[in-house]
Amino acid sequence: MKTQLVIDTDAGTDCDDLFALSYVLRNLYCDVKAISTVIGNTIIRAKVTKKLERLLGVNVPIIAGEKGPKESVKKYWTGIEELALTKEELNESFQNNQYPIYTKDTRLVCIGPLTNILNQLQTNPTIRNVRNVYVMGSSDSSHNFKADLEAWKKVQEQPWNIYQVTKEVSERVSFTRFELGELRVNPLGDFLYESATRWLDYTKRDRACMYDVLTVSSGLGEGLVKFKKHQNNRFVSTDVDSKLKDKLVEVIKQ
Repeated sequence: MKTQLVIDTDAGTDCDDLFALSYVLRNLYCDVKAISTVIGNTIIRAKVTKKLERLLGVNVPIIAGEKGPKESVKKYWTGIEELALTKEELNESFQNNQYPIYTKDTRLVCIGPLTNILNQLQTNPTIRNVRNVYVMGSSDSSHNFKADLEAWKKVQEQPWNIYQVTKEVSERVSFTRFELGELRVNPLGDFLYESATRWLDYTKRDRACMYDVLTVSSGLGEGLVKFKKHQNNRFVSTDVDSKLKDKLVEVIKQ
């Protein structure tokens, strides 16, 4: 039986979301039921995600979700997001989708702020069927949590098993600019390279860390990210197998 995932993402800003989506959408043992986008202009994020899907030859339903708290939008919407799209893609109409029906077998992978999850707790009762949730962040000061702290607090109140992938462990899997250039062997590699270098130029960094790739790998149950029990239903990452980077490169170059 394939692993059933629903992924919530702020794809279009930091490049790791697109690497993570590429990794999971090419996994033959995974059934991604839906992808939702969050924070800021979520239609732009949805269109960036749709562009990625076309490059991968898949057609997973995409939901343009909640804009999020105004202060977070003001702080975290960079303006580089739409640069991933051509003028034609930017002006293309987008048909929004509905959130899926969750079952006990659905794993929820959150690689962006948790605003959409809070909204679904209020509007989509089936989300309470979920047992396992995978999030990127370790504490209230982590980007994805502080961007909507109310949503994070509400998520913690749920009876879900919550697997937290920390920044410290995630930074063990990264690409230099040179390594990113080596991915340019096909249209997907070109797209990811351009997204990554755009982010690195914006942030003035020299390495692209694959935070969200670790999170989706955890959701897939690959065992490459190690966790320890923190308290009750909470688990925190402690290590990652270096094989994950090799697998990611293989996925992109195939």
